[in-house]
Amino acid sequence: MIRIVVVGTGWWGMELGKAALGATDRVELAGCCSLNRGECERFQKQFGGSIYEHYGEVLADPRVDAVLLATPHSLHWTQIIEAANAGKHVFCEKPFTLDVETASRAMYACEDRGVVLAIGHNRRYLPGARLLKSLVDTGEAGTIVHVEANYSGSVEGRYPPGHWRVTQSELPAAGMTPMGLHMVDMIGWILGPIARLAAITRHRIISYPLDDTCAALFELTSGPTGQIASHLACALAASIRIYGTKANIEARNNFTEVRIDPANPAAASIQHRFSVDESLIFGLRALADACEGIAAFPVHPIEALRNVAVLQAIGESARARGQWVDVRQEPFSRTELAGQPPPQ
Repeated sequence: MIRIVVVGTGWWGMELGKAALGATDRVELAGCCSLNRGECERFQKQFGGSIYEHYGEVLADPRVDAVLLATPHSLHWTQIIEAANAGKHVFCEKPFTLDVETASRAMYACEDRGVVLAIGHNRRYLPGARLLKSLVDTGEAGTIVHVEANYSGSVEGRYPPGHWRVTQSELPAAGMTPMGLHMVDMIGWILGPIARLAAITRHRIISYPLDDTCAALFELTSGPTGQIASHLACALAASIRIYGTKANIEARNNFTEVRIDPANPAAASIQHRFSVDESLIFGLRALADACEGIAAFPVHPIEALRNVAVLQAIGESARARGQWVDVRQEPFSRTELAGQPPPQ
């Protein structure tokens, strides 16, 4: 059993609170922390625990084992380092950080202090996603030649002007930062890292001052090609389709439907449906296992760092009008980081 505090009590902080109630066999919710007192009171009323006035108070509490960060993306890396220095384990919502340098600094801080660094790529726990990976790993889809993915939705009107969730600096790769990254992680988990890409991001329709359209072509280190898109001004879409020499396999509607279309025209298609999503609960149980030394957290920090590298490459390519950009696969070395001051 570990004692956790949710830091950030907006929409996703509330979802983490719900998940904590579903994992009371492994975690104890000690409370919450936010700059918004009203949100904290709402959180406390629904989930219990104490209200911490500021982050430093959370880190100074010896009864707290781990922090769950549901804060603006740009704050993650410094909050992770502060938690590590205080000896607290960290569960950080994706994206891990917004660039490889800050991800590297945060990763090393956790390594040096011997604390768990868990990144919330929760789609890996969905049964539909696990089925998709199994079909590739066992060779039932044959040799993979191509993959297509999309994770989009509309944020229009969901947030007040100036809210961090609709600020360009917090979403430098448009919808790929908060939503499409789920599919980036799926692709890396199932097929291996993205080696290089060419991307376009644009502001077209949305009333907020940020890009609402993102599309990229890419090549995987394992050989297949692919394309991915994520937009912020359309109906909800969450699908991934993998093309193999033995079968095409597709997960739709946020992995609740999986379809297998064999290459053999005489073979019938197969469909699977899933209705229960306990991915956040599984993630918290996995965090507890990692903190207690039972098992490593399923998402390795290097994998999360490579996802960040994809976001960074998308931004670089878009600014260069769609030029191909290599995606960094490894963190900055400690020597590289020692030679330059941390970002401000």
